[in-house]
Amino acid sequence: MAAGDIRVRKILISSMILAGSIGAPDMVKAQSSVAMYGVISAGFFYVPNYAGKSRFAFFSGPEQLPRFGIKGTEDLGGGTQAIFDLENGFSIANGALGQGGRLFGRQAWVGLASDSFGTVTLGRQYDEMVQELAWSESAVQFASFGTHVGDNDNLYNDVRFNNSARYSSPEIAGLKVAAQYAFSNSTAFRNNNAYSFGLYYHHDAFRFGAGVSQFNQPASSTNTQGAVDSDEYGYSSPFTKSQTGAAASLQRIFGTGLGYDFGSISATFVYTNVLFNYLDSSGLRLQNGELTLTHRAGPLLVGAGYTFTFGRYSSGATPKYQQLNVGLVYSLSKRTDLSLIEMVQRAGGSAQHAQIYNASPSSTRNQVATVAGLRVRF
Repeated sequence: MAAGDIRVRKILISSMILAGSIGAPDMVKAQSSVAMYGVISAGFFYVPNYAGKSRFAFFSGPEQLPRFGIKGTEDLGGGTQAIFDLENGFSIANGALGQGGRLFGRQAWVGLASDSFGTVTLGRQYDEMVQELAWSESAVQFASFGTHVGDNDNLYNDVRFNNSARYSSPEIAGLKVAAQYAFSNSTAFRNNNAYSFGLYYHHDAFRFGAGVSQFNQPASSTNTQGAVDSDEYGYSSPFTKSQTGAAASLQRIFGTGLGYDFGSISATFVYTNVLFNYLDSSGLRLQNGELTLTHRAGPLLVGAGYTFTFGRYSSGATPKYQQLNVGLVYSLSKRTDLSLIEMVQRAGGSAQHAQIYNASPSSTRNQVATVAGLRVRF
């Protein structure tokens, strides 16, 4: 090698070392971490009256819908961090993407978190009914698809907010509050926008949550890029359209939940009040009340949840539903468990068909569903 080439190489190496040393202090100070996580769940779903026929099927996600995510933090100093979460939903039955084929359809957000001032996040996020109250529902605790009829109060996170900005306060004496706004991204301000507020408090064995969400012209056909998209809105729900088939012009949800851990037995109660207004000027008010008890004995969790749903249309019709969820969850390890869930629903009042979540309406007022599954978390 020529002497000139050796000198040039030495100069380049020296420059690279110098550049690295200039940037070194900031690189040392910035501590960052990125982690992958997920859930894989599969099993079987049996409904003896599925639109009048018997159905026994392999099912993706009987305990929790499959997902994998990447989340990370970077320490910016002074008690502030940059944070992000990208979460994908998929079917283990056939590998298809969930949430309408989105790569990160469950969550996709970035933000800043401060020990003193709270957290601001931007992107596709859960509303405050999910953030502050999902823990109070038996379907989230153990009962697979045993959510309130059609997930009318969004505790089972059917609806996520696109184009959203969220603020969550620091926790002070066990209390935190949050607010969220999802843009319509349209010149028509209320054409598919949304907002949500919530609070959560815990002290020792007691916890309390409350939330309010409002969707304006959700899943609008004239604004498909707004806050609530049509791929999720109305899934398995008999309520997102009026009695004449008109789309919802507004959905407003209020909910509050209580929980207490007595030791081996835990109890939760949740009440939600939901208003639907429709484009044909009709409306519907729904009220849901659910009491759930769970008992843990070593690796075995036994749970039971009872829900009563009462509705009133502006026409005077009064649909009613009662649902009982009972289940067993057996932990093979900290990350792997087996589950067996039984759901029984009876429709009453003006409701002519029972409809357990993820099933077609029964041909009668009664419907039963049995779910068995295997779940692995990582």
